[in-house]
Amino acid sequence: MNDRDIRAALRVHLESTTERGAIIRDELGLCLGDTRVDIAVIGGTLAGFEIKSDRDRLDRLPGQIDRYSRVLDFATLVCGPRHQTKASTLLPSWWGIWVAEEQDGAITFQPMRDASRNPAPDPYTVAQLLWRDEAMAALRERDLHRGMSSATRFRLWERMADTMSITDIQQTVHAAIMARPDWQVCS
Repeated sequence: MNDRDIRAALRVHLESTTERGAIIRDELGLCLGDTRVDIAVIGGTLAGFEIKSDRDRLDRLPGQIDRYSRVLDFATLVCGPRHQTKASTLLPSWWGIWVAEEQDGAITFQPMRDASRNPAPDPYTVAQLLWRDEAMAALRERDLHRGMSSATRFRLWERMADTMSITDIQQTVHAAIMARPDWQVCS
């Protein structure tokens, strides 16, 4: 059972259990593409699933934890049985852990710990999920756009982080992603 096998089974599982209208996206870039979530589910929240098969090493996991924790509302590590003990010592308590097991040729997922809401997302890093025009529209809707017409996306994200609550930023990001015409919605 490798990463590709787990990913395919996880995607099928998420498609059958995710609320209608949500987006399931492979390889969602976070932190300006510095890292990618294996599978993201975007709807009313942003949930990310990181896959570590028994063939993988966990040496990149601490950096992934740091970056995912800046952005995601919910995060879950989906790992092979070999990693479950070590992973539970590395992950923050709000992260979920699912163990992927192969039985009779099928991969199943056993929740070891359910994910809970991220207690401290970073407003600026969450805002980075917005395209420049989406960030400008969000500021314009709130009459926070004055003096920003030629500002870079970095300055727009900064203005959002300085003037909007994290909840408003998250809701804005989720709505913008859901409205992107080329991103597939679950039916």
